[in-house]
Amino acid sequence: MRLGLENDQQLLVDSFDEFFARESSPDRVRAAEAAGFDSGLWSALAATGALSLRVPPHLGGGGASLFDTCIVLERAGRHLATGPVAGAIVAGSLLAASGGGDYLNAAVDGCSVVTFVPAQLDADASRVLVEGGAHADAVILWRGDHLVLVARPEVIEPVSDLGAAGFAWWPTESGTALATGPEAGRLAAAGVAEWRILTAAALVGLAKRSLELAAEYASHRIQFDRVIATFQGIAHPLADAATEIEGARLLVWDAIWRAGQGQPDAAATFSMAFAWAAEAATRATGTALHTFGGYGLALEYDVQLHQRRAKAWSAVAGDPRSALLEVADGLWGESLTSLPEVGDVPIDFGLGEEAEAFRQQVRKFLADHPPASYGCDIRGGWDGHSVEFHRALASSGMAFANWPPKYGGLQKGPYEMTAMLQELYSSGVSLHPIANAQMVGQTILRFAQPELLDEVMPKLCRGEVITCLGYTEPESGSDVAAAKTRAVRDGDEWVIDGQKMFTSGADICQYVFLLTRTDPDAAKHKGLTMFLVPLNSEGIEIHPIHTLSGEKTNAVFYTGVRVPDRYRIGEVNGGMGVIGYALEIEHGGGGVGLFARAHADALDAAVEWARTNMSNGEPTLSDPVVRTRLARVATRARISALFNLQSLWRGAEGRPNRGEGPMSKLFSAEAYIEDSSDLVDLAAPVSLVSAGSAGALSDGELEFGYRLSAATSIYGGSSEIMRSIIAEAVLGMPRSRN
Repeated sequence: MRLGLENDQQLLVDSFDEFFARESSPDRVRAAEAAGFDSGLWSALAATGALSLRVPPHLGGGGASLFDTCIVLERAGRHLATGPVAGAIVAGSLLAASGGGDYLNAAVDGCSVVTFVPAQLDADASRVLVEGGAHADAVILWRGDHLVLVARPEVIEPVSDLGAAGFAWWPTESGTALATGPEAGRLAAAGVAEWRILTAAALVGLAKRSLELAAEYASHRIQFDRVIATFQGIAHPLADAATEIEGARLLVWDAIWRAGQGQPDAAATFSMAFAWAAEAATRATGTALHTFGGYGLALEYDVQLHQRRAKAWSAVAGDPRSALLEVADGLWGESLTSLPEVGDVPIDFGLGEEAEAFRQQVRKFLADHPPASYGCDIRGGWDGHSVEFHRALASSGMAFANWPPKYGGLQKGPYEMTAMLQELYSSGVSLHPIANAQMVGQTILRFAQPELLDEVMPKLCRGEVITCLGYTEPESGSDVAAAKTRAVRDGDEWVIDGQKMFTSGADICQYVFLLTRTDPDAAKHKGLTMFLVPLNSEGIEIHPIHTLSGEKTNAVFYTGVRVPDRYRIGEVNGGMGVIGYALEIEHGGGGVGLFARAHADALDAAVEWARTNMSNGEPTLSDPVVRTRLARVATRARISALFNLQSLWRGAEGRPNRGEGPMSKLFSAEAYIEDSSDLVDLAAPVSLVSAGSAGALSDGELEFGYRLSAATSIYGGSSEIMRSIIAEAVLGMPRSRN
């Protein structure tokens, strides 16, 4: 897996940022508004070779990869480059592929402006609205089954437009055929796909810059005696927007990677990236403008330029949502969409050969030990845990596969762990007990005293014991440092009193990883100490709490519970360091992305229903409205999975956390909540039937998913906490929790 820019790509970023800052400054952008074209910028772009990046070197171009070209377009979007840059680059590709001759040479040299209309026109269309058409010397059109080069006619009709894109109406009856029949369709479809991915990249750059402007403004604007960035009503919508735009960037990268791999759903992902970037950029720039209040409406402020162009760039080829129908074709139909050659792809979303080899070992184990035969039930949460299966898994070394052999592990890395957890999840194994035991075990290996290691580790390694987490209290949810459960030293023992909430698994576990306050006079974060407390200790009472998702959790009361000092984990009053280490393991150590997987399961159930359910004599899946809704869910489920992979990669490679973990948690939870509701509506009323009842859809998957999704924005840190972290870490805004 490799999800970072290499030196060559970073150099490209830096050089084109410098170029566009000089040649497409805000003053230059404003000066070009009336004409919708900056001839100086165009000449400078041609001089850098940017307009001919996708033309092969033997024809005078740069022969750049699609990935590198997207980097350039993201920078162009960031600086609101005026002119049909994406259309011109695609036109160069098409001229090179079809023998464009003199027009190709003129386009490469920057002497002529040649662009591409990224939509198929009816064969009898008489005119078309062309981005940059007011200044273009030629336009390439996909008309019927012909790919046509139309030279600038004597009469065109320039128009004023939303994004100052130099639109003009061009007649379409004439022109020179570059290709006809299937070859024209292949070239043109590849051109549309290339234009979409380049435009998506440009929208990412444009939207990111608008959010930076808004965050900077909010961090200095005083209202009610405070900078408005400290108001969650300001910070949180910007955090949502930043997360959605990061999801769009990941989709652009994923589409190029999938095309490079020759994966069958690559064409669908190109359309996903464009449709989502259009939606997310429109929302982000609108949020940015709103942050400025009335000033955002003033033409002197740059944010309105971003807001207008986000919408205009998205709609150049028509309704961007129509791309979702092509997502549906690519995923659930027989898409014939051609894709451009992508060239070198320096990124990799795959887990790697070693992880895939380990995946096969896990599959063999699961075939020999079918989880269902042990009573494993993923929907049962902790209650779906099987002690016998866990022991069998431990004896194979897979329960703690990333531990050293000395402690019953296989010394596997996070990518291999992820492959294993994916297979366990798919086979119906409840992962909470396994993941908790793994995380707590690794933490006590780091911090526990030798006596405790000797007592606990052998039993953990054999799968004889599991652990739960005692963090949350009635008055301290996400704010774990506000814990009030007291631990008071009494000789060589500690006496613990207090209450914990939502201690899932406490009724079946043998130990609880317990956060306590040991110095009430110390600073909030400095008076805490961790313990591993045996749950059979006198003074512990466990009371069940049944939840909306059907999972049972617990309230646990501690009254005069005595534990020897050897059960202390880490230094006295050093609990935040211990819990921080545990959270690093939880967030970066090969998580399977349970929300993303559950999201995908709900989508699969809905698609299967749409395939088999009949409406007016046709499968429901043939309805364009249904296909569009399902495609949007598929897009968001893909983004959730990509966020999870990004967090995995950063943790595995030791990269600093720049808010990727909270963005993953926030997006996965909120998208799952919204989409699970939409899918229940889509397949209603059969989607309301619970598992085990007559006619339950996919064993009640949608009904269960709707109930389960409600917890995702709460467990593991609420969405509000995630938004505050994102606003600080990603947008550089001040704390918004005070």
